Amino acid sequence: MKVQNEMKTAVSPKPTPTTAIFRRLDALLFAGLILFLAFVIAASGMANVQTDAIDYYTIVQRLVRPDDAPLAANLHFVEQRSPGYPLLALLPYQAISRLLAPRVQTEAVVAPVAAATNTAVPPAPTRTDQPASERMLIPAEPLRLRDLFFRDFAVAQRDSWFRWQISAALLLTSYAFFFAGLLATVGALALERRAVVGASLAPLLVVASPVFMHNVVNTPSYATLTAFGVSGLFTYFFVRGSLAGARAPQLLAGLFMGLLVLVRLETAVMAIVVGLALAAGREFRLLRSYVLGGLPAVVALLAYNASQFGDPLHLGILQGDINRIAFDWRYVVANLVHPQSGLLLWSAPLALGLAGLLLAGPRYARILGVSALILIGLTLFRVPVMYHCVGEGTRLIGGVAVMCPETLADARLLVRADANRYVTALAPFAALGLRALATAVSPYRPGE
Repeated sequence: MKVQNEMKTAVSPKPTPTTAIFRRLDALLFAGLILFLAFVIAASGMANVQTDAIDYYTIVQRLVRPDDAPLAANLHFVEQRSPGYPLLALLPYQAISRLLAPRVQTEAVVAPVAAATNTAVPPAPTRTDQPASERMLIPAEPLRLRDLFFRDFAVAQRDSWFRWQISAALLLTSYAFFFAGLLATVGALALERRAVVGASLAPLLVVASPVFMHNVVNTPSYATLTAFGVSGLFTYFFVRGSLAGARAPQLLAGLFMGLLVLVRLETAVMAIVVGLALAAGREFRLLRSYVLGGLPAVVALLAYNASQFGDPLHLGILQGDINRIAFDWRYVVANLVHPQSGLLLWSAPLALGLAGLLLAGPRYARILGVSALILIGLTLFRVPVMYHCVGEGTRLIGGVAVMCPETLADARLLVRADANRYVTALAPFAALGLRALATAVSPYRPGE
């Protein structure tokens, strides 16, 4: 009965001339924003490897070129990284190495570079609004996407090479999932068959977020864009499975939720909330499909652990010693409402969209909204060690010298980059909520 009731909402109102205008404007804005994002990526996208990205690069390197010397001397954090992003990058790596690399000449670039270690950080780039945790670059000079292909860069101090094939595979994975996530979000919006899809909401959420755009342009080798894309695919299949009560979409929803957890471990709380909600609603057939769909991600993690650590049940991913689970009211304020870093200001459209899920949506929307709030709640208690060592220079974590912020303002830059980056995975949910809010408050009802 619940499925049938929700299906009743998925009937397109009779179109009117005004509706047609809104549809065209929506489609034009969507196309314009997609072209804008593609242009910005082509013109300004960066191919550097820095901090987190060094670990993802290293995971791919260990799997495909295990004899290569690593880029950094101390790789303490590698085993703590969720391996989903580099594992997904293996497919484009194989395509590049087998189909493209043999047909081109790779240039070996040997130039002075900064020491590629995690214990010595070269001078920061000219950007002053960049968190200290993102200032180590390999190669040492900022590298554009257009300058990466067919060039390997020597890292002399490590007797190592920054391989274009590995970096390109990571970047292609990021951008492929980024655009796939945008299209999947539009698909999820279209499933409700409203008179106006609201397709432009998906790229608007990206463009309206300075931190999201920072990740699109400056740090695409982080897992952020892949997490967003996988989340968008999960959203589409979860909404489709909820509306139709069909098994296949819910299997795929479970598959992509499993991949999302494999890419961003913290989203496991969302996976649990969705499962509990299906159980509470006695939707056991959908729950079974959802759980079965997530099993390939579990198998992939076990296989990765066995190949890299000799133990399928290796728990290094759970260590996370650069963060502490603690309550600090100042950190909570900095995450939520501080003008320099708060989610409610720096991710305002996203926050508004999540509120829309809770206030003006069907059951599946409320499930997504609650799971999103649980994830945000987790980030409020996940305090980076660097937040508590302001002005102390560096702090050793597993033998790695981690830079502490020089001032409290610098610490808030760290919070802004970290908190707002993690919630980008919720942007597909927020698009649904924004459309629901717009429909609820608009005095105009298309088709009436």
